[in-house]
Amino acid sequence: MDSTVIDAYFYALSRVIDAIYRDDETLDDVLYFIVSLATELTGAKGCTIRVLEQDTFDLKVVSSYGLSETYLDSGAIDRDKSITEILQGDMIIINDFEKDPRIEDLEAAKREGVKAVIGIPFTVNETTYSILRVYFPVKKFPTHEEMELLKSLGRLSCLAMDRAVLSRIRSTA
Repeated sequence: MDSTVIDAYFYALSRVIDAIYRDDETLDDVLYFIVSLATELTGAKGCTIRVLEQDTFDLKVVSSYGLSETYLDSGAIDRDKSITEILQGDMIIINDFEKDPRIEDLEAAKREGVKAVIGIPFTVNETTYSILRVYFPVKKFPTHEEMELLKSLGRLSCLAMDRAVLSRIRSTA
């Protein structure tokens, strides 16, 4: 991989770390920064961070970039299989939406212009799970460096969420 790409990845990660530790950045801003970087640095169409709500088992979108609300609400990817994969810590790579049975609403994906997705689950804390999903307009076979970047961005999103919860606890104490 080109050293300028690796330099861009390193610079992006350092900027996210700075944003997490600045007191003037909100959690929403940090998460939006993460999904926009994941999209732009991998040449994707869009990206989401979803959190699995324990009481309802909903996958709530907490941040997104590059995708329409219509698509986000469509349930294009099988919800039940996604939840199982998240809880088991299984990475999701769908290289071709047209040939994968986990795609429930292929028409919604076609309208949105997405053909592939990488989903990486994370544990935020003992009760909270999240998933970083990056959507591509073409079949995608990610490089090792791209996967490491996405894993790092996902971990940083967990750190930001956990830090926000701790800040709220401290401010009420």
